[in-house]
Amino acid sequence: MTTITMTPPTTAAVTPVVGGVRFLGHFLAALVGVAFLGRDLEH
Repeated sequence: MTTITMTPPTTAAVTPVVGGVRFLGHFLAALVGVAFLGRDLEH
């Protein structure tokens, strides 16, 4: 019963964290891509 009562708060707390991690992941990937393209253009 404790797992059932504990699940809603944890999911509510985890959802924004997962969204933030995904956003950070895409942001870092974009930064790396831009840096990689910039280096290719320089050389």
